[in-house]
Amino acid sequence: MKKNDIWVVPIDFSPTDLEVIEYTRFLATFQKPEKVYFVNVVKEFKASFSQEFQGFQEQVIIDQKLKLENKVDMHFKTADVPYECRIMTGIPFQEIIGLVLNRAASLVILGKKRISSGSGIVSDRLSRNLPCSVLLVTEDFEPKLSNVLVTTDFSEHADLAMEEVQELLTEKEGVNLFAIHGYDVPSEFPNSGKTQEEYVEIIKANAEEEMLKWCQKFDHKISPILTHQGELSLAKQVVDQVDKLNIDLIVMGSKGQTVASLARLGSNTMKVLQANSQVPMLVVKKPGENMNFIESLREG
Repeated sequence: MKKNDIWVVPIDFSPTDLEVIEYTRFLATFQKPEKVYFVNVVKEFKASFSQEFQGFQEQVIIDQKLKLENKVDMHFKTADVPYECRIMTGIPFQEIIGLVLNRAASLVILGKKRISSGSGIVSDRLSRNLPCSVLLVTEDFEPKLSNVLVTTDFSEHADLAMEEVQELLTEKEGVNLFAIHGYDVPSEFPNSGKTQEEYVEIIKANAEEEMLKWCQKFDHKISPILTHQGELSLAKQVVDQVDKLNIDLIVMGSKGQTVASLARLGSNTMKVLQANSQVPMLVVKKPGENMNFIESLREG
C-alpha cells in the first residue's frame, strides 16, 4: 500500500460494509492514497424489458448512489483523502475487475463475511482472481495496527509482501513485525549414516540460516518464528500465532502454482485465508502478473 495509489472498495450494503469503510478510513489517514473508489454494482435489466422497467432501473441507480454517498460520507470523510462513490450496472465480478484495470488500482479492500447476511461469493472470487493486492477485513474487528505477521517461504513473492509491509510501517510507528516460516521434513531420509533426529536438526539449522538471511534483507526489525509443519498445516500455525501474539494483520505473498492458474491464489495462501476469521489479511500480488488470464476472466 504505497503512496499515490488507487484503492477500490466494493460495497454491497451488508453489515460488513461498516467494518470495511472504517478500516479503509483507518489506513487512509496515514497511507494517503491518491484516490479511493467506493463502488456498488446493480444488476442490469435486460434490454428487452419495457421502457417502464428501464425507468425503474434509472431510479434504482439514483437511490443507490444517494445511499452509498450517505454511508461513505458518514464513516470516511474524516480520512481527508479524495474519494468517489460509483454505482455500476452489470455483473459485480466483471465490473469490479474492469474498474481495477481501468484505474490501475493497486489495492482492493473487501469484507470477509462470517456471520452477517450475504454469501461472500463475489468477495471470494475477487480475492482469488484480482490482478492487484487484496485486503480482506474480518467482521467485528476494531481497526488497529500493533502486531503484523508476514508468512515467508523466502521467495520473490514473500519479498514483495515484506516490502509492502515496510512501506506501510514507514507511516505507522510502534508496530511489531513478525515473520513466520514453516519448514518441512521429507518422510524419507537419505542413506547418509545419520539418524532421523540428526537429519531433522540439519534441516532446522538450514531453515534458521535462511530465515536470518531473509530478515536481514529488510530495514525493519523482524522477529522470526520458525516452525516444523509436521502434522499441523501452515494455516493452523498462522492462526495459532494470531492468538499467541495478538496479531492485527496477516500478510502473505500470492503466487500461482501453474501457468493455467497464474491469477489464482497459491494453495497455502488460500488455506490461510479460509482458516482465518479473526483479523484482516493482506494478500500481496506482483504488479502486472497474470494480466492475460485476468483479461480473459473479464471478457468471459
